[in-house]
Amino acid sequence: MIYGLFVVFLCQAQSILPNGSFEDRNICIEFHSGCAPEGWFRFPLQRMNLSSMNRAFTKGHYYESLLMENRDASIGGRTFLYTRLMCPLEKGKTYRLRVSVYTNGHQFDHLDVALSNYEPYRNQQFLTGHPKNYSLTLTRPSKYVNDWREASVVITATGTERYLLLGNLSPNKMPFTREYNYDDPRIVYDIDSVSLLPVVGKWEPCEKAVENTQLLYINNYRHTEFNYLDNDPPLEMDTTLAPTVLKAEPPKPQVVPAQKADTLVIPDVLFEFDKGVLNPNFYPRLQNIVKVLDQRPFRQLEIIGHTDGLGSVEYNQQLSEQRAHAVATYLLGHLQLTPEKIQTLGEGARRPVSSNQTAAGRQQNRRVEIIVIR
Repeated sequence: MIYGLFVVFLCQAQSILPNGSFEDRNICIEFHSGCAPEGWFRFPLQRMNLSSMNRAFTKGHYYESLLMENRDASIGGRTFLYTRLMCPLEKGKTYRLRVSVYTNGHQFDHLDVALSNYEPYRNQQFLTGHPKNYSLTLTRPSKYVNDWREASVVITATGTERYLLLGNLSPNKMPFTREYNYDDPRIVYDIDSVSLLPVVGKWEPCEKAVENTQLLYINNYRHTEFNYLDNDPPLEMDTTLAPTVLKAEPPKPQVVPAQKADTLVIPDVLFEFDKGVLNPNFYPRLQNIVKVLDQRPFRQLEIIGHTDGLGSVEYNQQLSEQRAHAVATYLLGHLQLTPEKIQTLGEGARRPVSSNQTAAGRQQNRRVEIIVIR
C-alpha cells in the first residue's frame, strides 16, 4: 500500500526534489506531532516555528521559514533546510532551481543554495562561503516587499550532487533592510514551491525515485542529535568541498522519551486596546499563569501572537510579534528562565480559530498562545 502511494506521488511529481510544496507533513517521534515537512530536514535542530496557512499565490496550506540572520546572536543565528535529491543530476546539464519567497517586510537580499554529495548536517563546517554555492535572484523584481515572489538560479551539474540546502551561506552579515520601523533583530524568509528541473527537456523520474523518496519519508527523528541520513560512509567524497573524511562512526540515534506539549492561551483582554502592551489591571491573571508554569517542569516555551483579520498584513504581523514579545518579557521577569528557553513568533492573522466575520470570533482570534514543551 505504501509503495502504491509513492507511485501515485511520483506520477504527480514535477521536480527532482521531494515534497517541494511542504504539504506532506512528518509526525516527529520526539513530539508525536507534525513539526516538519516530509523529506526535508532542518538544522539547528530546534523548531523554527509552527507551520501556518499559506499567503497569496502559493499553493496549499504550508510553507517553511528560514532564519536568515539574527543581529542579537553572537554565534550562528541562522537556520537551514536541506533534502536529498530523488534522482541524480546529469553531468554538464543545466537545471533551474525555483523558490517562492516571502521576506516579511525586508527587501530581498539573497537566498543561497548549496549542492553537495555529503549530508549538510553532518558536515556543516564545509558549507558557508564555499565558491561552489549559488545565490538565487528574483525572477520578477518588484518594489513590493509584502508579497510572495519567485527567485531562481541556473545550475550546471557536476554529476556528484546528492543533497540540496537552502539558507544564508554568506560569511558576511546580511544587511537589515526592514521597510517599516520595528525593533525585531531577526530577518526571516518564508519559502514555498521549491522545484529543480532541467532547463531543456522534460524530467522523468529515475528508476530508484520511489525507493529514494521512501528512505527520506521514513526518517521521523527531527530533533535528535547525530541522527544522520547517511549513517554509512559515502562511497565517494568531493574533496574540494570536504577536505577531511569523517572516519569516526557516529553515535546511533537514541529513542528519546516522547515530549509532550500543552497550550496556554492569553486572551486579548489582557492587553491594552490595539497595542502590544500588557494591561497592568490584569497582572493577577498573568500571575496565575506564572504559578502554573512554575509547577510544571518544561524544556522550552514557544510564545506565538495572533491577531484578527482586520487591518493590514504589516500591522497585524507587527502587533502579533509585539504581544508575543510582551508576554515573553513578563515571564522572563517572573520565572527563573534563561532567554534561550523562550522562543517568540508572530503569526498575524494567518491562523484564526474562529470566524473573523463576527466580533466574538475576532476576539477569539486575538490571542497569545504559550506552547509548553515538556
